[in-house]
Amino acid sequence: MRTRLAILGLILTQAVAFYSNASAHPGSGIVVDKNGNVYFIHSRVGVAKISFDGKFSYIHKATDGHWMCLDEQGIFSRTQPKYFERITPDGVQPAIIYAGGGSPIAISSDGNFYYCGSPKGDLHPGAKTLVRETLAKQQSVFSPTLENILNGLQDGITGLSASPDGSLYVACWNSLLKVTMDGRVTTLVHPVVVSDCDEDPADHKDTNRGIPLLRGIAVDSSEVVYVAATSCHCLLKIGPGGKVNTILKAERPWTPTGVAVLNGDIYVLEYTNANGPATEGWFPRVRKLGKDGKVTLLVDLTVKPITRNNLATAFPCTGVFKACLYGVLAFPAINDFLLLLLLFSKIGNHSEV
Repeated sequence: MRTRLAILGLILTQAVAFYSNASAHPGSGIVVDKNGNVYFIHSRVGVAKISFDGKFSYIHKATDGHWMCLDEQGIFSRTQPKYFERITPDGVQPAIIYAGGGSPIAISSDGNFYYCGSPKGDLHPGAKTLVRETLAKQQSVFSPTLENILNGLQDGITGLSASPDGSLYVACWNSLLKVTMDGRVTTLVHPVVVSDCDEDPADHKDTNRGIPLLRGIAVDSSEVVYVAATSCHCLLKIGPGGKVNTILKAERPWTPTGVAVLNGDIYVLEYTNANGPATEGWFPRVRKLGKDGKVTLLVDLTVKPITRNNLATAFPCTGVFKACLYGVLAFPAINDFLLLLLLFSKIGNHSEV
């Protein structure tokens, strides 16, 4: 009885988190450390890890999740940013900083933490400025001209990445900008034209048609930029001259939301139904585009939707936790939550409980 009550509690907790955040977007956070360990956000579950040897685990539990960044040198490994959360233990390198919401984040080689601020000098997380936060937690608007440039482009920040030289690359709905360490802003591409776009407008709004929605962003040592064009179901490569090329496509319902790069290999976080609400079903997978052009599926956390007809076989894997954790996320409507009670009843009689 005690076990079954614990299961029901988990079901209810996940259901409340799932349905109360139905209008957001799935996570775009994915990073890879120098040893080849990949970390990514599994929205409404937490942060997952794919070890260099292929082992899968979770390192952080959360019911939100949008962005995160890697602090390879552990500069912030013993402190917490004001509006965000370091999820690795004190002193651990690399450190991982997590943004449940708010804004994209990055750590530059200048040793400072950067996030996107709100309009008119407001230091709270937003999408119109860049804020520099030092290790001493001193905050200031970085590159004050950026806000006016974004307003002129009629755009807002959706992704942020630091290049090896410390420059910040800013992804937007329909623009790509570069901000050097002296605060100078360069518009690299606007508008971003994706000739082979498989158009799927954000939030299913006609007003968002023709806008690729650049979310995840990564920069390699050659200043080549990789961006997830979420509303085009593809990954783009943008060279120093601003030339845009599609290098990876995702079949529906998946679309890229995040990207990381290491030694020429590209790691892509993709979600199902990322341009719609959570009630359509958000499930992640991670693919690797190798320097040799080979595409490898590293993990796929898509689950088979539960119906009354397949309840008995929907979760053939063992273990109550996985069934409850993923099962509650599979439902596209509140009335389907009743099926969870059936699942609960079934698990309560499972031989392993």
